[in-house]
Formats: sequence, structure tokens, C-alpha cells
Amino acid sequence: MDIPSAARWLLLAAAAAQFVYAVRALRPALRSRPGERVDPWLAFADPAVGVPVSLALAFGNLTAFLAGMAALAPVLTWQLVRGIAARRGEPGKPTPA
Repeated sequence: MDIPSAARWLLLAAAAAQFVYAVRALRPALRSRPGERVDPWLAFADPAVGVPVSLALAFGNLTAFLAGMAALAPVLTWQLVRGIAARRGEPGKPTPA
């Protein structure tokens, strides 16, 4: 893959921003209680897995990009499922305001 220089720098900046978000989300994930562990870990996993995906795309490594997307797809899918379930108001769970 041939990535233009400007796009490469933008992807590197996006990877750096995702790294910062992953570091900031790690502490709440580690402190989460047993009943509420999924959401903080999903908030950490999304940018943490996104960093290698952005770097692979920036350097034009299609194999690493596809492997990273294979790891990122379940995280994004589970976030979508939990978001839809929260909007519908699962029985026994309070609906968000």
C-alpha cells in the first residue's frame, strides 16, 4: 500500500491520541467492581487495539492491519450490542438518563 506522507502523519497522530486515551481508561478498568467490569474494559480495549491498527495502516502493512481489525471487530461489536441493550432498557437495569 502506498500511503501519502500527510496521511501517514495524521495516522501517527491518531495513534498517539488513542494511546493517551487507552492509558487514561486503564485505571478505571482496573478499579472496576465485579458487577460493572465490561464497560470500563471495553472503554480501554477500543483505543488500545486501535493503536496497532492505526500504526499498521500508517506504515502500509496490510497483514498487520487486517489482524488488528480482526481483533478490533469483536470489541466494537460488543460495544454496539451493549449500547443497544442500554437504550432498550434491559430488565433489572436502570436506564441511562
